[in-house]
Amino acid sequence: METKESLNAIFNPKSVALIGATADTSKWGYMFVNAVKVGGYQGQVYPVNPKAAEIGTILDYKVYPTLSAVPGDVDCAIILVPAKIVPSVFDEMAVKNVKGAVVITSGFGETGEEGAKLIASVKEKAQGKFRFVGPNCMGVSSSESKFSALMVPLVSKEGEVAFISQSGGYGLQLFLRANALGVGISKFVSSGNETDLKGWEYCNHFAEDPTTKVLCMYIEGLKEGRKWFEAAKQITKKKPIVAIKVGVTEAGSKAAASHTGSIAGSDKVYDAAFKQAGVIRAGDAAEMFDYVKGLLYSPLPNGPNIAIVSNSGGVAVETADRLINNNLKVPTLSDAAQTEIKQVIPAFGNAKNPVDLTANLDVWKLGQVAEMVLKQPEIDGLITIGLGTAMVKAMFPDVDAETLTGLIKMIDTNLITTYKKYPKPTLVIEPSADVEPESAKILEAARVPVYTTPERAADVMGVLYRRKLYLDKVGST
Repeated sequence: METKESLNAIFNPKSVALIGATADTSKWGYMFVNAVKVGGYQGQVYPVNPKAAEIGTILDYKVYPTLSAVPGDVDCAIILVPAKIVPSVFDEMAVKNVKGAVVITSGFGETGEEGAKLIASVKEKAQGKFRFVGPNCMGVSSSESKFSALMVPLVSKEGEVAFISQSGGYGLQLFLRANALGVGISKFVSSGNETDLKGWEYCNHFAEDPTTKVLCMYIEGLKEGRKWFEAAKQITKKKPIVAIKVGVTEAGSKAAASHTGSIAGSDKVYDAAFKQAGVIRAGDAAEMFDYVKGLLYSPLPNGPNIAIVSNSGGVAVETADRLINNNLKVPTLSDAAQTEIKQVIPAFGNAKNPVDLTANLDVWKLGQVAEMVLKQPEIDGLITIGLGTAMVKAMFPDVDAETLTGLIKMIDTNLITTYKKYPKPTLVIEPSADVEPESAKILEAARVPVYTTPERAADVMGVLYRRKLYLDKVGST
């Protein structure tokens, strides 16, 4: 069985068998059937349980006593039975010509000698017949086929990000966080022990997937690290990879080994490998999705010269400091540009860069000044502090909610029009966007990324510029 065919069957199956399905709502065998149904999957669903005659149906799906009793073909099997039963299930799958499997079951490579024997058995039985995810994983999800083979029904309505997570439970929480941040996860895989399918194979698959624009990974330790490195070097020429690598301390490494059987390895080695392969390393989940959002929504800057437009001197200084820390520049604008800007901002404002409008109540001047800055040929990108929902409410406390919403839309639409005139990255800082997100949602729906702190916005600009330098060095394909 070709890897591509197996992975297509796993993420976009025409039919799925859930082996170990149960009517007991407290057990995983029920939760996975429920997730498939609630997620909106339209293919054939075959719950399998030896007590099929007694159970009858689960959520209106007819239950079958064995895989061989299933009347149709089965593209993908979700394995929910105890570890010691998995080898016999694999025998049935081989006879049934199942194309791919997701082994949720734990109790394999992470549990010593007995687990190692089971691993050897399932690997042998699957060899040359089908590929499988896991074991000891939380499953997969695909927005393309509305397929949620997870403990909970998680399917993004749409998305351009593939997420590979060696952590199951935390990976699901990050999936939820991504959706809350507006980052659509089109494909998700909890890779577990990676007994069969490895991280680099998922990366290769998503690199060829036209719906995937960015790959992100949560890594405890890489199996077949050299193959992953070689794959990543080729993939990053076409699509960005953003990765979190945990297990950087001795205690963390031991935890990773007991969790999924991963050997974490030297953090310095990983760091060097990531840089050589063009992989963007994030320190935590918030950083990872910040970077992903910037890479999805923004063009890359042609150079290091970044302008700042703000209505607050403090946030402008904070942003400038962080840009410099990212090896970017905040150059003084030309005399001609300053002269034009001074016609719009108060006399006590600053037109040099950072451009400080001060606490100006004219909501349209932010867009005017932004355009004056963006059109300067020496400026490669812009960070601006947005007015935001909370700020507009504070400026117009007596305006009713409906009118205020209309005003916010009008202001943001004007800003979006300005930002999109120029093929330069424009990042927006809205300190209260996580509390009152109305304005931020309008901007991000138009693919203008919003961040809550100057540091986060400046770090993303740094990532965009380093991505530009990397592509210049290796040549994009």
